[in-house]
Amino acid sequence: MKSAATLSVVCLFLVASCGPSSEPAPEAALPPVTTGSDEPGAPMEPVPDPRPMTFEAMSRTAEAFTGAITLTAEPRSGPNAPPAMKIAAANGLVLRTELMPGAAEQATIIDWKALFGDGVVVGADAPPGAPTIDMHAVVSEEVPAASINGGLCGPDEPAAFIAMATGLELGGHKYMSIAAFRGHVWPPENPDVLCGTFNYVPPASAL
Repeated sequence: MKSAATLSVVCLFLVASCGPSSEPAPEAALPPVTTGSDEPGAPMEPVPDPRPMTFEAMSRTAEAFTGAITLTAEPRSGPNAPPAMKIAAANGLVLRTELMPGAAEQATIIDWKALFGDGVVVGADAPPGAPTIDMHAVVSEEVPAASINGGLCGPDEPAAFIAMATGLELGGHKYMSIAAFRGHVWPPENPDVLCGTFNYVPPASAL
């Protein structure tokens, strides 16, 4: 289940990815968890690991727009609410997001392999260790007044969605990539909603 997955990059990698989920935690996938049921005796979902995890900026774009980012799994807003995550950047930018299970697959107009590499798996049936994508809706984006770039999508329009790809590899080194999108509807009707991509190096403990 992708909801368990994303909350494991923040749990394992830190949220957004757990394994075969729309946001992979570097290698292994977590077992599916049944959630969203208020029936007596329904299994309870594990509480996300509250410990923050910091990723250093890898690309020049990431250095300019955010610097290092710290991911933290946050409590859900309700028993049937999706997993929530906070992204706090070194420059003061703060995003709060909610996981969108299956949303990457819905966006067939986006060339995910061109964005994140040929090895990335968009569907739910990714083999263990394969790079995968988690989609998140941006609930809020707090942009500091001194920000030069004005948020992930610039000063004119806030970021509305982010795709988080984990388990990516370049030259033998693991990294995570975040793609930011503008707009009010998902899936998008055209690929012009892409604002940019930002690459980060995971902490050694996540490798």
